This record gives sequence, C-alpha cells and structure tokens, in this order.
Amino acid sequence: MGKLNEPLESGECFALTVPGLPYPLDLPWVWLRGEEQDVRIASLNLVGQVRWNRDLGQLLAARVRAAVPDFSRVCLMTVVEKALQLAQVVASELEMTDMAVAYNRVKPHMEASGRPVIQVGADSITSGLKYLALYERDINLLTARVGGGVVLIDDVVTTGGTVLGLVDLLEQAARLKSLPRPIPLRGVFCVAEEGKRTRLLPAPVHSLARLPDPVIRAGARRSNALQGKLWPRPPSV
Repeated sequence: MGKLNEPLESGECFALTVPGLPYPLDLPWVWLRGEEQDVRIASLNLVGQVRWNRDLGQLLAARVRAAVPDFSRVCLMTVVEKALQLAQVVASELEMTDMAVAYNRVKPHMEASGRPVIQVGADSITSGLKYLALYERDINLLTARVGGGVVLIDDVVTTGGTVLGLVDLLEQAARLKSLPRPIPLRGVFCVAEEGKRTRLLPAPVHSLARLPDPVIRAGARRSNALQGKLWPRPPSV
C-alpha cells in the first residue's frame, strides 16, 4: 500500500508555480497521440483534486472580483467536465447560487425532442474536435442575465477553440430568444495559459499561471485506431 504523500502518477512531472499558492502543482508530462501529430503537454487535470480546486478557485474568485467590480448580474459559465469542480468553488466564493454549464454532448435529461437544445462544434488541443451543448435551463439562465454578460471559468486556455465555441453558443442562444443584441462575454478566467494563440478572442483572458509550450512531433498512423475501424480512410488515388 502506497504512502499518502507519494505521487499518484508515474513518470516525469513539471512543477507549476502559481502566485499566491503556497505549494507547486506537480503535473505529469503526457503525450497526446494522433495520426497527424503527437503533442506533449504538462497535464493539468483538476478532476478529483479537491485541495487544488478549493485553493485555485479562491484565487480565481479574487481575480473576478478585481476585474469585474459589479458581478451581481453576471452569469458564471463553465464547460464540463474538467473545470466543473473549479467553477463551483468560484461560484461559491462569489456567493452565486447557480451557473450555466456547457455540456460535451446532448444528454438524455435535456429532452431534446421537446425542449430547446443548442449544440456547436469546437476544437481543443487536448480533446480534438468536440461538441458543446446548452439546454433549456442554461439557455434561460444566460438570457435572463444578459445585461451583466458572461464570465467563463476554465482550467487551461490554449488555442482558444473552446472559448470561440462558447461565443457561438451565446450567439445562438440570443437568436433563439430573439434578443436585440448578443450576450457579451466579459472575460475568461483560467488557471493557466499555454502555447501561442493565433486567434483573436472577443474577451480578455485572465490566468493565474503559464504552462510550458506544447511540444509537437510527427504522429504515426495507427491502423488499429477505433476511429479507423469505424470510418476507414478512402483509398489514396
């Protein structure tokens, strides 16, 4: 049986220093495998990290207070699943009773056959192409607080693909509700940024720290990939 203070993941780690945090975050170096390229990152995974979420959430809440003095009408928003625990701590620190959540797919409880649901595509360096979905509860919450705008809580911002996907969701929610103007994104608050963004984002990004840049190498085609079995490549001409 391992000791409580032993690392729970094997291999090399990167010690991320966050100003205001009295201890470093030991992040494992991982390779994200792909057909076209492999990407090596220091993996900030907050799922199940109770202490990290509590301490980082308190720091982020202080950043929100400083950047958005009047957040009484602001709607807090996050994306499942990696930043959900973090965002709940931020919401609690700001004494908010609810927040909007973008899901990674349309789920049965949304009753998409009889209730309004919005789904868009987005891209991420860690998860590739993915979907973001809002259903009735979150659409109504966002549009009810349109005057205050939206503050997004995220774990890591890299390319900005998830942020742009959320902006697309907000625009579609405004059209669905026939609002006279789009729902404004006031700011993106995250634990860390990484890499160099080539896209212009519609709101400032406030981060607590910076991760090392991803390392990219040529990927190897893997014929046994599940996607390859389900959707085989057409024969080359």
